[in-house]
Amino acid sequence: MIARLKIFSPLRYFATPRAENDYATHVPVLIGLARRREIKNVLEFGCGYYSTLTFLNRAVFPRLARLQSIENDASWSQKVSELAKNDARWTLDLVEGEIAKSVPDLDLDAFDLILIDDSKTSAQRAATIRAVANKQPQRPWIVIHDFEFEEYRKAAHGFSQRHSFRAYNPHTGLASNKPVDVASLDQLLKRNKRLAPDDVVTWVRIL
Repeated sequence: MIARLKIFSPLRYFATPRAENDYATHVPVLIGLARRREIKNVLEFGCGYYSTLTFLNRAVFPRLARLQSIENDASWSQKVSELAKNDARWTLDLVEGEIAKSVPDLDLDAFDLILIDDSKTSAQRAATIRAVANKQPQRPWIVIHDFEFEEYRKAAHGFSQRHSFRAYNPHTGLASNKPVDVASLDQLLKRNKRLAPDDVVTWVRIL
């Protein structure tokens, strides 16, 4: 299993036991969202085995045309690059310093979906969330992993719409500046939470 180091903050809460594979709990949410919107262009802050490869999986995101990843960990990005196998749809931008500093130069409304799962500290990821919220993008859905962190939920207050998927712990947040109806997806996740979050084949069939 390939896993990225996570540093946790004491400001979090638990509604359910922590998942055995706590790096993959956002995967069912991503699959469900791909069934509710035509997602062609994706931006992810922080590349990873359970995000980058999920987006590049044609069974999950059949309409994906472009995936842009922003990463600041060279050794980690190299590991993911080896697994992505030079997929032409994928662009990896390796930046120096905090990832949040790259946000002002990006056209966020060029993307259908943005995933925020970056950095090794909660303070740095919260900074990325605030930077995205401050630009007030109108088009994309913003998915935030580890949304049980109070620090992340506070950082997301700049979005007009926020929802927390709690079927799995870590939680996954969905933020946007336009209404998004995710009630049915939330119920599907809760009814099927006995499944492993990284059981992509089954989740694709169910969702």
